[in-house]
Amino acid sequence: MLACTKGIVIHKTKYGDHAIIVKLYTEKFGTLSFIIKNAFSKNNKFNIAHFEPLALVEINFENKKNSQLHFIKEINHYYHFSRIPFDNIRISLLIFYNELLYKLLIDAGEDAALFAFLEENIIKLDTEEILTDIHIKFMIQLSKILGFCPDNQYSEKNCYFNFDSGFYDPLFFENQNMLSKKASSYLNELLNSMDNTHSGIFPAKSIRNELLHGLIYYFRLHNEHIKNIESVEIIADILN
Repeated sequence: MLACTKGIVIHKTKYGDHAIIVKLYTEKFGTLSFIIKNAFSKNNKFNIAHFEPLALVEINFENKKNSQLHFIKEINHYYHFSRIPFDNIRISLLIFYNELLYKLLIDAGEDAALFAFLEENIIKLDTEEILTDIHIKFMIQLSKILGFCPDNQYSEKNCYFNFDSGFYDPLFFENQNMLSKKASSYLNELLNSMDNTHSGIFPAKSIRNELLHGLIYYFRLHNEHIKNIESVEIIADILN
């Protein structure tokens, strides 16, 4: 049966000498895998640029419910990146988003709200000013969409966030996965500003990176496919 849907390219890998397998997170069907035969041939009807990381595409394909691999009949970008290809910071953030999303969505089902959120934030990455905590806010908002957003009962007494419990605690324990007092306060600030507004004042880079690495650990607790995120160190370094 022929189907049409928007999709986000989350992975591409070579298959044999001439083909590639592409994973898309689609608006209507969740994560699907497609085989592109003769992908590197000059006679291939598909431009390889359609399968770049987080490309926003619309596809027509043969939807065979019992098949693990599908065949694309037609593919087109419905949004073209204008700034990302020429900006190293945006490129690095795109790589980070891509790695995180591929591991999170490797076998995800259809979720219209999640797709809309990802589409919006990928376009924002291409169009809006890059703030130093854009990636951290993205992860926090993503955790809310996926249903495991940290619980925010921060107070002067409960001022240390514990990733293992998902709550703020009154005491800091060295042998537990907890944020420092400053990083916990920063997380509280971000949880209270989920609409993407910001005062323009950012904590020290060390505090932001503490929260970033903590969130990677937190995501790993909630998704077995996240063993590690290799691109996190690049992001931690480039955003001042």
